[in-house]
Amino acid sequence: MTFKPNLSVKECLDHLATRLDPIIASRLTDDLGNHPWTVVLEILDEKKGFTKGYKYWTHDLQAQLRMITERLGDFGYPFDDRQRTVSTLGNELRIARKQMAHMHAFSVEEAFRANDFCVRLLEHFEDGDGLEEAKRIRYEALVALAAKEGVTEQVAAAATVVQPTVRVETTEEPSEKAVGAAEDESEVVTPDPAVLVREPSVIGDKRLEFEPWTVVPIGGVEILDDLPKKAAKEKVRAAAVEIATYEGPIHLDRLVQMTAQSFGLQRVRALRERKLAYQIQQAGLLVDADKFVWPREIDPGAWSEFRPNDSTADRPFIHISPVEIANAAQFIQTKRLGIGAEELAVAVLRTFGRQRRTKQVAAHLVRAMSRLAEAS
Repeated sequence: MTFKPNLSVKECLDHLATRLDPIIASRLTDDLGNHPWTVVLEILDEKKGFTKGYKYWTHDLQAQLRMITERLGDFGYPFDDRQRTVSTLGNELRIARKQMAHMHAFSVEEAFRANDFCVRLLEHFEDGDGLEEAKRIRYEALVALAAKEGVTEQVAAAATVVQPTVRVETTEEPSEKAVGAAEDESEVVTPDPAVLVREPSVIGDKRLEFEPWTVVPIGGVEILDDLPKKAAKEKVRAAAVEIATYEGPIHLDRLVQMTAQSFGLQRVRALRERKLAYQIQQAGLLVDADKFVWPREIDPGAWSEFRPNDSTADRPFIHISPVEIANAAQFIQTKRLGIGAEELAVAVLRTFGRQRRTKQVAAHLVRAMSRLAEAS
């Protein structure tokens, strides 16, 4: 029988969905009582300011992968370990699922890798009943891959391992890490506890703080080299959409860098940056006048949320949307009536883990606060 990569990926993802539901439910039974675990996602969506009210189902793989890769309020990351094994595998599978939903034509190698992610995830959860079937599906893909490459199964399996980021392309612009390093504080700056309080819910009464996407290697630099070919576009856009959905609103430069890192580049030159930015804009994501990318689930004009972070967070202040900063300022004003402009500025900076005002930070803060003045 001819091996069909897309059918293989669908088989492994469908199988995984049947196994993750009971794993998630059993882990949260004591915390949720009679509530289905999908209530957690409904509360997360509300706290994130998603305008579209989704109905989640326990057997939906998209919902399951969100549960195991996102911070679940006061529950934290109940399915993960200190190495973030589940988040890493889950993020890889989120992108594979996104590609499948958009009818991406998987190669034999991509099918094997997706199957391997499923196996490794079930191994982590020690799901003996589901692991045997997952290994069977993976083995069929491995046999097909070995036949295609004309090598042994062991060699074929080893060749599919994507190496960590290895290439750095020269650019005259400061890298995101360089921008972040310029903002380093001598001591850890933490948000005022008052900005973290929200209404009580099943997952706690805390506001959601900023959580960075865990970059996972989903392909090599050759994928970026192949742009704008159809297969390359699909892979790049799928990665960008998942990252933007997780972190958005996210600065376009940050999204470009994280997307490039997913394909083996630590930094990129200006020409490639423009190509990646174009693909992001063509992926159905809104890029506003300030160069911030918004996920489809958020209406920028109606969004009133903000995500505090301390100074250890991997998010330079200038990569925080002026809308988000203005939302934080407005919240602080409602809690501290009569607060002066300078005191408000200090409180806003602290909300996002900042004390020092470099030239860039000061200018970005002024832009954000001008939005607050326009809205009042």
